[in-house]
Amino acid sequence: MITVGFQLVAIDPTSFRGLGRDGIGEIPLKDDGSLADALKMIGMDAKTGFTTMINGEPVPPDNRAEATLNDGDQVVIFPTA
Repeated sequence: MITVGFQLVAIDPTSFRGLGRDGIGEIPLKDDGSLADALKMIGMDAKTGFTTMINGEPVPPDNRAEATLNDGDQVVIFPTA
């Protein structure tokens, strides 16, 4: 089991699980879990139009299922401009 940090920017966090009122939290995830798995854990569709980043690197929606997360990674999600 790994732990991944999450931050929602300019997105109302009340619709998602496991995050604080400020949109920040840590999500437990199975070893070798993907960004798509992590998004599912908080209740977000992996195909959503939001911009996602892992440790500052953008991950396009089509690559979220292949983007493997590691313990301590930081995921930031914000609306696409």
